[in-house]
Amino acid sequence: MSRLLALLALVLFLPACDSFGGDDAEAVDGFPVLSDGRWGFIDAEGRLVSSPQYDFADEVTGGRSAVRQGALWGYARPDGSLAIEPQYLAAGRFEGQLAPVRSATEGWFYVDRDGARVGEAGYDSAEPFSDGRAAVRRGFVWGFAGESGAVVVELQFAAVGPFREGLAPVQTADGWRYIDRSGAFAFGTSFDEAGPFSDAGLAPVRERGSEVWKYVDRDGRIALNSTFDAAAPFSEGLATVRVGDRFGFIDRDGAFVVGPKLAEAGPFSEGRAAVRFNNRWTYLRRDDGLIVASPAFSSAKPFRGGLAQVTTGSGDNLRVGYVDREGALVWEPTR
Repeated sequence: MSRLLALLALVLFLPACDSFGGDDAEAVDGFPVLSDGRWGFIDAEGRLVSSPQYDFADEVTGGRSAVRQGALWGYARPDGSLAIEPQYLAAGRFEGQLAPVRSATEGWFYVDRDGARVGEAGYDSAEPFSDGRAAVRRGFVWGFAGESGAVVVELQFAAVGPFREGLAPVQTADGWRYIDRSGAFAFGTSFDEAGPFSDAGLAPVRERGSEVWKYVDRDGRIALNSTFDAAAPFSEGLATVRVGDRFGFIDRDGAFVVGPKLAEAGPFSEGRAAVRFNNRWTYLRRDDGLIVASPAFSSAKPFRGGLAQVTTGSGDNLRVGYVDREGALVWEPTR
């Protein structure tokens, strides 16, 4: 181990904790790459499976990637072939069977994987699905659509967050509260700010009149009395929190397993979390707290399907690549 990696391991040493099953990679069929100014796709082994042909390609979710040609968006399959011709002014990700798209004449609506409209059109904004619900807006109020594409929770809220574990945060005249999938309030407590729940059964909240963040359980009770300057939802049993201007990770008991020493940190995904030192990113392993490679990237996304997208450079010199979970380059950053 290099002197730098040894030093980082000492700084970030993660005490022994229970396994949370974070190493199982989800099945992903393709990964968008940039080559000679155009976007194509590689497989999990880093082999190019389609010639770069798009002006932009988003990550593959639900077997489709939102792609742009000129000013119009459509969807490609993981092999690069078009599944839905570019025709929309904007296009979101498939989460489940539907994705939000925006047309020039009908606003936002949802389409299935073949491009057929599902449900009504005319939303002013529409988000991807999460937990069987999608946030939609008309005018200044938000509600939720179901998998039929129709509204199932009345548009009435000033702002909303995504459903997770059957609950979603919504902003009401009385502050932020949580609703269930039917739109009923889950409990009576309201907060100044509230984030999504996770499979840890906890959600980050800022109580009324307070400047610090805590975590609430599904009954609306404060479950972790530790206080933080910022807090994110749990992921794979750990949550990113900020103390002052530094980030660390806590477990479900609120104890630090990585102290607040990081310049920035993302959620754990497939047993890895993107972390930043000064102006460079790398990844932290969940099981032992070791850094997988020297900090070298301008940005680093969460792992999906065993790979994570990383970038070097910026602006006209931005280069996009992929690393595996040991930090080895599977696709050298290219532009």
